[in-house]
Amino acid sequence: MSCPRPPDISREVVIGLSKMALADAQNLAIRKLLSKAAFENTLTPGPPLPKSHPSPALVAKLHLECAALYATARSLVKTPGASRASSKPKIRMSLGRDKDRSANTHGDDETGEEVAPELRRYLADEAALHAALARKWLGVDAGEHGGTSKGGIAVGFLIWAKKELEELKSGHASGGMISGEREKEIRERRKARVLEELESTGTFLVGYKKMNDSISFQPVPPQSDLQAMIPAGLLAAVVKPYAKPTPAFGPGSMEYVRRQAEELELLETQSNADSVVSTSSTAVESTSNKSYAGAEAYY
Repeated sequence: MSCPRPPDISREVVIGLSKMALADAQNLAIRKLLSKAAFENTLTPGPPLPKSHPSPALVAKLHLECAALYATARSLVKTPGASRASSKPKIRMSLGRDKDRSANTHGDDETGEEVAPELRRYLADEAALHAALARKWLGVDAGEHGGTSKGGIAVGFLIWAKKELEELKSGHASGGMISGEREKEIRERRKARVLEELESTGTFLVGYKKMNDSISFQPVPPQSDLQAMIPAGLLAAVVKPYAKPTPAFGPGSMEYVRRQAEELELLETQSNADSVVSTSSTAVESTSNKSYAGAEAYY
């Protein structure tokens, strides 16, 4: 009887966890980027943006990439359970040798338990939050740098972002019961951040809507048109490929390579010495054969 493997060592979950780590690092990069203008935004919220504020288009692209990474991680950590459930009917329908082969394959690939639901809820909530924030900053970018021609686009993106933030506030994004104190603390902190972002989005929406209703008079495009305007995401840092470290000892280490080189050099020196000795012995033997005058000079 084989022991089922934990999901942590499956290929999909490992890649998903790496995506989550990259998304968390991207989230920290966004917070660091916005920290310079946080004081001025607190004193004077809403439009116009202070001069110290980074480009809203850049912030939106960073949030889009962050949302994509969290969504990819969530889909990857859900893969082992889905593949295991889909493989069970195939075992029942198989016959003879195919049945045994399928059973063995299933037993080798089976994971002991599914990924914790708390992790899946975390990834779902973070993906939804960053997607909403990306739409918020796309609306701010249209309102700040789009002129009067993009007043409706700014209002449309902000309405969309406000709607998604309200869904996150009410807890409809991932659902599920809170199972631990740690998850409860994370959900409370996320809820506080959602309330803060919801207030900021509402302030921008009121300002740009007032400008559009009094100056621009641009129609608000539907959500399908706004979806086509969303650009691709942007990574804050380039992912470096993994480089295998040099061992401190044993095969592959510097000391091991040095010893191998010394042994090869010693063998080469010994081989050269043996060839010199054999050559000299041959010369001595040929000289000893000619030990008298007129040797080998027969007429």
